[in-house]
Amino acid sequence: MAKMPQACQDLINNAYAAAFSTCSPDGTPNVVPVSMKQALDAETVMVSDQYLNKTLANLRENPRAALSVWDEEGGFQVKGTVTYEDEGPRYEAVAAQVHEILSSMGYDYTSKGVCYLHVEQVFSVTPGEGAGSLLA
Repeated sequence: MAKMPQACQDLINNAYAAAFSTCSPDGTPNVVPVSMKQALDAETVMVSDQYLNKTLANLRENPRAALSVWDEEGGFQVKGTVTYEDEGPRYEAVAAQVHEILSSMGYDYTSKGVCYLHVEQVFSVTPGEGAGSLLA
């Protein structure tokens, strides 16, 4: 398993949103914006599922996904395999945290489940000579 650089983890945790992409078994891509995401450690990214209908259907058939995140300085793309949890203590803790955050913003959404992206590759999406280069 690859490890995300600290700058990648920080950007995932601090950027307002990221692009989360999956692919159906027939090759149809699906990309959605996600804001309830967190780098849990150098090898795992959590993405909360409030309404990831097509994404979840894709992941059930093809567990491979990518997350791209950027700001005005540059960014990263993280690729890997996803496991999904919608019960148990780890899910309950994330669901409570997501509910608290969204409630404080005036939203009444709950987490239906949690995607855990297990990092296998990390790429630069920063413009310039290193754009697209494999970092881990």
